[in-house]
Amino acid sequence: MKTLIALSLLLLASASRAEERFTPEQREARFYYDLGPKEVDVSAYPMERQEQYRTFARACSQCHTLARAINSPLTTREDWTRFIKRMYAKGKPGAGKALAKEDAVASIEFLAYDSHARKVKGKAAFAAHTRELKALFAQAREERSRMQIETDRKHVQEPAPYTGTK
Repeated sequence: MKTLIALSLLLLASASRAEERFTPEQREARFYYDLGPKEVDVSAYPMERQEQYRTFARACSQCHTLARAINSPLTTREDWTRFIKRMYAKGKPGAGKALAKEDAVASIEFLAYDSHARKVKGKAAFAAHTRELKALFAQAREERSRMQIETDRKHVQEPAPYTGTK
């Protein structure tokens, strides 16, 4: 009996540790690149790029984490132009989330420069980083699914016994 109680406590402890493995933000990540770093060390970048980084950070963080852009697989100016145009179109003028054209241009310039510096020139390191993020994302999704199943089980109502009446 004591062994059964100890085993139950161990299982409960390991289950609660599993729940704490990922933050709610990590479990709800939409893309693997949402799980990466949320900032870039731009201290070695030219001053103009550092200013563009600040603009990018201010503008893009209104709608999503900076990790999404910083760790995404996009690398070319064309990719970033298409992506930013989509974000620009999603913005709602007057709602506080509209992306100004000047901010869009500065963001494209920064992202193209940064992508070349970190993702193209440092291709091997970025590929390794991407593999790590994808593995982490898969684990976070598994945990999210497991937690959802547990939540669903708690909310399932047991059927009432048949009483012979309607």
